[in-house]
Parts: sequence; C-alpha cells; structure tokens
Amino acid sequence: MKGPIRDVDAQRTRWITYRREQGLVDAIGGSFAQSGLGGFVEDLNVRFLFLPADPGADAMPLNAEILGWLREERPSPYGGGQMEWGHRTRATSSALVIYDQYRDDRGWDSYLAVHRHGGVEFGSGRSIYHVGDKRVFALRQIVGLAWSALAIQAEAIERSTLEPPFELTVALRDTKDATLGSFAEGWKEPGHGMYDMVTCIEDHVLLRWELDQQPVVEDIALEVGDRIEQAFGTSHRRHLAHRGQYEGRFDPRFGF
Repeated sequence: MKGPIRDVDAQRTRWITYRREQGLVDAIGGSFAQSGLGGFVEDLNVRFLFLPADPGADAMPLNAEILGWLREERPSPYGGGQMEWGHRTRATSSALVIYDQYRDDRGWDSYLAVHRHGGVEFGSGRSIYHVGDKRVFALRQIVGLAWSALAIQAEAIERSTLEPPFELTVALRDTKDATLGSFAEGWKEPGHGMYDMVTCIEDHVLLRWELDQQPVVEDIALEVGDRIEQAFGTSHRRHLAHRGQYEGRFDPRFGF
C-alpha cells in the first residue's frame, strides 16, 4: 500500500480493528474465523472477506434492489459451471446474505453476503473432502469460489462509490496435517500413484492482500491459488493444467 507511513498504519489499523471482531487477525485458536457471519456455518473451512478503505462506511443500501442484484444468475467468470450460492436469503444488521441450510437444527452450509460497507464475503463448510483419514482442501473449488466472489465484488464497486485501497482476506480453518487435492489435468491427486502427500504445518491459514487499485479479478483469483499452494508447502500451481486442453491455464472442469 502506498502513501506516508502514518497514513498506511492508520489504514491498516482500521482494517485490523474490523477483522479482530470477525476472528480474522490471528490464525490460532479453535474460534479462528468463526465470528461474524462465519459463526453461522457448520464446520466452516474457508472464508473470504473483502474490505473497502472504510469498513464503517454506508456505501451499499441493504434493500430489495440490492438483494435482487446479489441473487442474479451469472455465468462463471472462469468458464466453468454456473455458481449457486444458496437458496435462502436474509438480512442482518450489516449485510444481505444468500445461504444454504439443509437442516434447521444445524448451521449454514455456505453463504455469500454483501455488506453495508460494500464489501463481499463468503464462507463455506463444504470445501474439503477425505482420502482415507486425511482431510483434503479442494484447491480448484476454492479458487473458483474466490474468482466468482471477486467478480461480484467488481460489480459492487461499480454500483457504489468505493475507491481504493482495499483489503482481501482468505482464511482456511483446521489446516494442520491436511493436504490439497482437486488438481487440474496433469497433476497427481492424493491417494493416487506415487503422490507425495505434502501437508500443511500451520493450525490455520490466514492470507491477506492490500490492493491500491480496482481488483483485476483473474489475477487475484489465480494468486489465491498460488498462496494456498505455498501455505501447504508447495509451489506447483496445481490449479493450472499441466497438460491437455487447458495447459498453463485454470482448469474449470470440476463441480461444487
């Protein structure tokens, strides 16, 4: 982030104050990322939060028009299947939310929200699967979720008066000893062949970006994949195809 150091520190403090209330400051403890909307998700494993320069701003009216916009069907920004964020909707004191909840006695499965401050957020409790007793984070699904949310965020910026800088946070819960899977064509999956199952050594993963300009959606989405790879001990970029039709590009042939 550019500018005099006092201004930069003041801006970072504003973001940190907001994220502390969301449990998104220190990637330690069992409650990491589970405050705010994240606390409503059953078995939350991935959370994405985009913040404007002023998280206390009143930039987006929480009305029926905005809810209708949020619920619009959109083609996938990366060429894959159409994203379905949920079938239920509700307002909260700070956001409009689309979510799925398949049992009334359990939490949400996933959600997409737009906040009064103009930032977009999502949380998911279905971004992992198991190979034997090993927890596996689905790399391409997570990148696809981030890419789709960033595309909606770009629309939100156009609808509002938001100006840079922005902050993006991506949180992955309970990552210690977990591994990655759901790779693009040409990469071996965990549990297949001689795959070397490199695992994460951190309890949770907290990734953060400061953006001095309007987000370039594809670039940031692919960097989310890169940073997740690094957090899990590798730098292979396995969300990009190693061979075949999509060689060198994001492989969109997966489901949610």
